[in-house]
Amino acid sequence: MSWLRRITGRFPSVVIARRNISRARTRSLLAAAAIMIGVVAIGAIGAGGAAFKESQLDRIQEQGATNVYVSPGFDKADRYFDRTDLMRIDETVGGAGIVATESRSMEYRVRSNRQRSLSVTYLDDPRRLYEVAAGEIPTNWRRSAVVSHEFAMDYDLDPGDRIVLSPGTDEGETAEFRAYRVTAVLAETQAFGVDQVYLPIEATGDRRYGQVRITTESVDEAEAAATALREEFNGRKDTLIVFELTSLVRLFKSIVNGINVFLAGLGSLSLLVAGVSIANTMLMSVTKRREEIGVLRAVGYSKVDILRILLVEAALLGAIGAGIGIALALLVVLAANAIFLGSPFAFTSGSILYLVGAVAFGIGTSLVAGAYPAWRAANERPVEALRG
Repeated sequence: MSWLRRITGRFPSVVIARRNISRARTRSLLAAAAIMIGVVAIGAIGAGGAAFKESQLDRIQEQGATNVYVSPGFDKADRYFDRTDLMRIDETVGGAGIVATESRSMEYRVRSNRQRSLSVTYLDDPRRLYEVAAGEIPTNWRRSAVVSHEFAMDYDLDPGDRIVLSPGTDEGETAEFRAYRVTAVLAETQAFGVDQVYLPIEATGDRRYGQVRITTESVDEAEAAATALREEFNGRKDTLIVFELTSLVRLFKSIVNGINVFLAGLGSLSLLVAGVSIANTMLMSVTKRREEIGVLRAVGYSKVDILRILLVEAALLGAIGAGIGIALALLVVLAANAIFLGSPFAFTSGSILYLVGAVAFGIGTSLVAGAYPAWRAANERPVEALRG
């Protein structure tokens, strides 16, 4: 005796339900196919959408969503930050990284003696914000320059080359150009707001900063840091201008979640159609098996036994359809993970919830659809059932 027969022998209701399904094989397969379509729709749409959302959130974070940008507010007496301001900001945000910068407009003398305006950022160490792709930033960074990947590509610059810069001047004034040796080229980045040339803060001649960038590890930490700064500095006066992208992240999440729920809801309509099909299949099965049900009642089967047999039959139909459906949905999700997340097995918690929910909803729909036919068969009088 096989292990399957041993297991099913202990559960006679499963044996009877499986036999009943095999009798009306075509009708049962059609009912299971309807469940399969609904499970594929919910699982593939939901889990695929979760993979897309995760990939876009990662991209948004790479573009600066985990950073908070702080500038002097309209009510601040000084239009810059000094060392005391930096210490207060650092104490407020706790363990987050603090990078103070000063941005100014300068003139860049191109090799053909043409000039173009560009934005230059003064700071202590660019390595705290960006990765170095070529060259090296010396520990005692005083007179050299660091350029972005895009700027180096546009003007064919390498570490060791020189660039000539001059502070922006008013009309009629003579510009003083100064040469800086390029000591490093930064790695290519998709972050927004990346300037082109970086100089040491000592080159400004003072220690005044126009902006503070707070780097965090996650969007939630960025939002907490921004809230703490507003509560600490901005009471009746706007001492700080705090800008972060967390509100855009929340908006993006709500939009994608809403689209996912809407599409999954459309997919669930097919499960409702499947429920009607299963209910019809079960009703026809009960009608054709009235005499058999009457015999079972006559030999001692109770109403609960009949109810259990028919509910197991409905659950088996749902399990067959859900099993095939989840296998097909997994293939779609594996492809979506490979496209959006770079690995077919990079399942997110949202993807797993959608897949499990699709299976549970499919089987649950089958049980609900089979409840009325099962109740009707269980409550039929044995004498009337035997009459056919």
